[in-house]
Amino acid sequence: MQAGQQDAAIAAQQKANTAQQEVNAAQAAADDLHDRLNEAKRRSDLMLEEIDDQLVTCGFQSEARDAISDAVKLGVGIIKGPVLGDRSKQQWAQRMAAEGGPIAYVLEQTESEAPSAHRVDPWSFFPDPDIRRVDDMDGIYERHLMNKGQLRKLAQRPGMDQDAIRDLLRAGPDSGATPAYMADLNDLTGQTDGDVRDAFQVWEYTGAIEAEDMEVLVAAFQTDEEDGAEPEEIDSLSEHIVRVFFCQGRTLSFALHPLDSGEPIYSVFTIRPDESTVFGFGVPYIMRHPQSILNGAFRMMMDNSGLSTGPQIVINKDQVTPEDGNWTITARKIWLRNSATAQPGVSPFETFNIPSNQAELANIINIAGEVIDEVTAMPSIAQGEQGVGITKTAQGMALLMNSANVSFRRIVKNYDDDITVPLIRRFYHWNMQFSAKDEIKGDYAVKARGSGVLLVREMQAQNLLMIAQLFGDHPVYGPMLKHAELLRSIFRAHMIAADEITLTDREYKQLMADQQSQTDPAAEANAKAAEIAEQELELRKAEMAQKAELSDREWDARMRIAELNYDGAMEKAAAGLNMKREELDAKIGIAGTDGARKERALAAEIAMTDRTGVSSGGSV
Repeated sequence: MQAGQQDAAIAAQQKANTAQQEVNAAQAAADDLHDRLNEAKRRSDLMLEEIDDQLVTCGFQSEARDAISDAVKLGVGIIKGPVLGDRSKQQWAQRMAAEGGPIAYVLEQTESEAPSAHRVDPWSFFPDPDIRRVDDMDGIYERHLMNKGQLRKLAQRPGMDQDAIRDLLRAGPDSGATPAYMADLNDLTGQTDGDVRDAFQVWEYTGAIEAEDMEVLVAAFQTDEEDGAEPEEIDSLSEHIVRVFFCQGRTLSFALHPLDSGEPIYSVFTIRPDESTVFGFGVPYIMRHPQSILNGAFRMMMDNSGLSTGPQIVINKDQVTPEDGNWTITARKIWLRNSATAQPGVSPFETFNIPSNQAELANIINIAGEVIDEVTAMPSIAQGEQGVGITKTAQGMALLMNSANVSFRRIVKNYDDDITVPLIRRFYHWNMQFSAKDEIKGDYAVKARGSGVLLVREMQAQNLLMIAQLFGDHPVYGPMLKHAELLRSIFRAHMIAADEITLTDREYKQLMADQQSQTDPAAEANAKAAEIAEQELELRKAEMAQKAELSDREWDARMRIAELNYDGAMEKAAAGLNMKREELDAKIGIAGTDGARKERALAAEIAMTDRTGVSSGGSV
């Protein structure tokens, strides 16, 4: 029986150990996952900062505004990037003028090593006309109109054939090479003083080429050291993405696509997309019909206003003649009556007023404006105009503005999908491929939050402030909040750079450490004394609890001994009287019971005396 119990106890212990090991393994895995997530978050933040610095350096905000303006006016906005070599960096450097002479500062221009992004002129963008998505196109042509100075700057880029550019500069641009739309733009803007000067049309092609063309380009740009080497055979099944510059029949540069991902370096955004091409429709095209109505109504209103400012005057020349011989009506003019031809009762002058229809024509203009708001999804409230009955409360105004911004969310979401996500993804691929900073690299995905953050910023700011006020000092929910991130989110919602006015986590920890090290020594000593006193009190409580537990155990042991002695005495008396235990108990009755109670009371009193000590009145 005891062996079986021991085996069961051993099995239970082994099971408990196994369960504890599984718990420890799960906890270790959870800790490892938490550390990996923290490391991934740190690397992702560093990558975000790196890409943000690159975009700030190339002035992406200005380029993006120009692309949005193109999309609004022409129907398509184009952003190109990441690209290298198209921007230079100016830097002042120290140079020794002469031996013993003063140090001179020289402005040097070097090529920027950081990738950049910029806007592309829609008039010079020529994609595949049969494909609607940029990602599906085989190749894209971009035209660069350059004068001689710009062509010389182009020659300074790495990989450019400077000899070919010299030949172009000597020959000059082809006559009539400047596109006709330049003259049309000058006519629209009123700049018609002279003809458009001829310029060099430098074409840039980015996309796939056939294997035969690839072999020709490789052979054309083969260096002198490689002239004796046979070019490698190119498989026709493999796709070759290249970037080629050419002008007036001369190839200026040839290079493989810089990104291993093979993504096109162009992103296209449209206000209203076209189902047949990559180009879309701009706001002027969308509102062309109501705009023509508004223009016609306004022109009629001005014509009617001019005619109705004064009456139409009819003069009977047979009855009157101007004294000065001029038939123009002026103030205080003298007219002579012709008595021979004058007719009694007939006035020589008659006036006829043309009615003013300004109210009716203005109503047509208002209706046309409302139709424009409808077709362009640009309500007046979104443009800052407050109509009749607009709420004056801040909360009501915020709700109304958010409702008016519903149409903008679709446009901003399209911008995120067409520009932000692909562009940032290409910058991510570029940094993963070329950046020397290992601490920023990792497996990331781009998530654009423009439509969710930009358009509801005011409501988010109010909600964040409410959360900070309600739960910041809450005893339960307060410790669960990330107060530093909450503060930064409030600043960002109010369009304030949080990094410029808030401490970083490292700076905050250092500040807290400095404050703790500079506390009052007396207060610190009192705190330590209070801590020691509290520890001594806990030790005394533990000692008293231990003594009470020992006394209880001793009392239980004495009670057990008294019961055993009683049972033994009863068995001995029964044996002497040759009687059964039950009979003896029946005869003893209450007397025996009282005796047992006295023995138990005596044992309890002895145990209590040992626990509390002998009283001053003596022991019983």
